[in-house]
Amino acid sequence: MNSDADKAWERAIGKLRRKKGFSPLSPEEAEAAYEAAPAVPLSATRISDIVKFATGAQQPAKSPSLIEWSRQFPLKAMKKFQFTLAEGISDAEALLDFFGVRSPAAWQSRWDAQPVAFRQTQVFDARKEAVSAWVREAEIEAAKLNLADFDEARFRSSLEQLRKLTRKKVGEAWEEAIAICELAGVALVLVPELPGTRISGCARWLDEKYALIALTIRYKTDDQFWFTFFHEIGHILLHRGRKTFVIDNAAEEMGDEVVDSDMAKYEEEADRFSADTLIPPKALAEFLRLHGRTLTNEEIYDFAEAIGIGPGIVIGRLQHDTVLEHWQGNEFKQNLDWGFAPED
Repeated sequence: MNSDADKAWERAIGKLRRKKGFSPLSPEEAEAAYEAAPAVPLSATRISDIVKFATGAQQPAKSPSLIEWSRQFPLKAMKKFQFTLAEGISDAEALLDFFGVRSPAAWQSRWDAQPVAFRQTQVFDARKEAVSAWVREAEIEAAKLNLADFDEARFRSSLEQLRKLTRKKVGEAWEEAIAICELAGVALVLVPELPGTRISGCARWLDEKYALIALTIRYKTDDQFWFTFFHEIGHILLHRGRKTFVIDNAAEEMGDEVVDSDMAKYEEEADRFSADTLIPPKALAEFLRLHGRTLTNEEIYDFAEAIGIGPGIVIGRLQHDTVLEHWQGNEFKQNLDWGFAPED
């Protein structure tokens, strides 16, 4: 077995998979790639592994019919939100093409192989078809970006630049955030949530070189949106190697009970990272010491200006900490309208 040759071949295959949106290669594609590089032979074992993964050959023989399988997916919503579904073919064929697999068994194999950690495991397990469709669309959108290799130092150094975007209109800031993350090797995408998922965001590693942050537009105001964004950044920076694929549900609608005690710890760490990155704890403590008894709109606005973030972020934090009532200061928040409504 030529390990160096295998590594060279796998790099070439990695490029092909990225073009396909990180889906597995078909046997035909694997064979074509091999034939195109006769000077870099691949071991028989690796060829066998690739073909088995691509075809789902190791899966149980019994599987649902294509029609039965396709009915488990929220196709109506996927079409409404313009997911990447081929036209002019049956729904089942479009789904197979969408997932880059040849059979329902291969789809099942691919999904079961994902090391996914959910905030509420029991809820998500019951809706894996919708969740997997949302994840797949995020992969496809990520593949369209021109990503640099992941650079943790660069990503961390970009946090202040990303914080300052909270002062802009979210629609304008979003495009800038995509460009900043792209340079650090992080794909940032927006995918409408599907019925039954109630996802707020996702943080994962596509492979060793690229990370992905995907968000939905479940939230109606900028403070919730930005908090979720920095929460997912927290997962990327804090939990690499421990939780490589995390999907967060919208806690305000499904409760905040975490089934997995380990996930509770990771969620708390990501929450703290987001809160402290957006509003430094010492700055907040000093602000409340000086103005906690008055908290006028002018004082809150001046504080936001001083620390370089949008005033809506400060309002959201003070409401969360019960320093303000939920209705106080909402005029400082940006109301978000992305052109579609969440599906329940």
